[in-house]
Amino acid sequence: MPPAGSTVISARRLIIAGLLTALLIGYIGPVRGYFDQRGELRDEQAKLAQLEQRRDEYKAQLEALDTPEVLETRARELGLIKPGERAFLVRGDLAPPPPKPKDGGGDGGPFGWLGDLF
Repeated sequence: MPPAGSTVISARRLIIAGLLTALLIGYIGPVRGYFDQRGELRDEQAKLAQLEQRRDEYKAQLEALDTPEVLETRARELGLIKPGERAFLVRGDLAPPPPKPKDGGGDGGPFGWLGDLF
């Protein structure tokens, strides 16, 4: 027959083991959430680094557009002139007409070469 104190000890061990198991199960959710958030934070930091790089590129482009040469080119595209210059307005089509085909345009059918003889 086992001593009376041994059942009390095994009951205590069972209660302590149950409490520790419950405590461990209670920590699983928050720990999992913590690791998920760390991964998400890493992803967001990578996105932020890319966006900061794009921002720096845009700043460099804006600074390049603020040079006098670029400003003058943009002003001339808008039709502005410098003081003392004369403005001329050219009307009509400035593009040269397309070259004529060498074979006469091919509108004579299979005997189109006869048109070149006459």
